[in-house]
Amino acid sequence: MDNDTHAYSLIQLGFNDYIAARHLINNKFILQGVTLASTAVEKYLKAILASKGRNKRVHLDKIDKLKTILSECYTDFTNRIDERFLEILGKAYETRYYDDLKSPITIGFFVNQFLCELDYSVNFFENVLYENIVDENGNKVPTLYKRYASETNPELVLNNYLFAGISKKECMEQPDYGYCIYINPDKWNGNILTEAHGVKNEYDGRMTLITINFK
Repeated sequence: MDNDTHAYSLIQLGFNDYIAARHLINNKFILQGVTLASTAVEKYLKAILASKGRNKRVHLDKIDKLKTILSECYTDFTNRIDERFLEILGKAYETRYYDDLKSPITIGFFVNQFLCELDYSVNFFENVLYENIVDENGNKVPTLYKRYASETNPELVLNNYLFAGISKKECMEQPDYGYCIYINPDKWNGNILTEAHGVKNEYDGRMTLITINFK
């Protein structure tokens, strides 16, 4: 399998995870959606590496290692993605392997902000990859994302600021509600939805994180 074919298959798989994540988040299955968002972003990152012939394993819980690999083979564009967003995805990656957790994990954020950052990030990845992946005739290859966008498919455009005619700042400062989950490897504590409903956060280029101390 050549580099572009491998990368293209990863893009399609990543897009499917992304659409599933959007569906779950929009229907209030937050942790499940965040977990799939983590796998989606991971596949897009692997697609970028694959397009350059690098097939190293990359995981979002090792962001420094990932930055190094990207810098070696392409460019470290993670500075274009909110580090707090990547931090949440890294924690979500760890929750996929619950039995291996060595200490409790707290993940707290505002849901609309998370979805906004996810939409921004996937759009960014799609544009980067679209410029670099071509078929055997040298033509750019349209992805599922491009098709969904051209069809204004509701699975993509619902609650997606990129199709609503508003800026990212406007999206991030819309009334929002907070979500926080505490995961203890010794005792499952369940989901905790904070009381922060209808909150308007000021956006300075980073998501607003929620920190709650559990005992």
